[in-house]
Amino acid sequence: MKDTTAALVLGKIPVGEKGQVLKLWTRKHGPQAYIIPSIRNNKKGIRPATLIPMTFLNATVEHRKNGQLEKINELEVAKVWRCMTTHHLRQAICLFSAEVLQKVLQEGDSSPKFFDEFIEILESWDDLNTNLSMAINEFLLLIWKHLGFGINSEQFFEGCVFDLREGVFTSSQPAHIDFLTNQSSSALFGWIQDKSFVVSKELRSEITDGLILGLKWHYPMLGKIYSLDVLKVVFL
Repeated sequence: MKDTTAALVLGKIPVGEKGQVLKLWTRKHGPQAYIIPSIRNNKKGIRPATLIPMTFLNATVEHRKNGQLEKINELEVAKVWRCMTTHHLRQAICLFSAEVLQKVLQEGDSSPKFFDEFIEILESWDDLNTNLSMAINEFLLLIWKHLGFGINSEQFFEGCVFDLREGVFTSSQPAHIDFLTNQSSSALFGWIQDKSFVVSKELRSEITDGLILGLKWHYPMLGKIYSLDVLKVVFL
């Protein structure tokens, strides 16, 4: 069955001299792997070098459901990012986002609302006037939300800490060590309430590590996020 869907590139694997296996997050069908036997001959003129993480596409796909890789019939760029895929910091954020999404998205599990909200974030990041200091944490909070354990900021009160295992603000320090300090919890709450709230580099890094740790409690197979090391060098 053929269908057309919006999609984001999460990764690609070369096959033979001309083929590619594209890992896409599609709006209609969730994450999928598609085979393109001869991408250089694509009628729309798309070249392998352009298919980097977070390339925004319209894809005509064919789902045969026979246990083999699905097929892409046509590709075209849905939107050309102005600076997302050329600015070194934005590139690093895109690589990190793609790696995390590949690990947490379940095959065939479509969530158009999640997809649309992430596109809105990408559009914001593509604006050179956007402050990216909390971009990583903004992305991680979106994942928390759509995986079913979003943070309820109404639970916050002065002096509390954020329990990363339970995903709640609490007055008493947990018996375990997986929680954000009072300072980090307060900074996180401040930013959720007001996106112009300034969070120090140290607290941003603590929040990032904490949100990833919280994800691992829900997704033990998340494992090491290799692009985070690069991101911390250029950003955190």
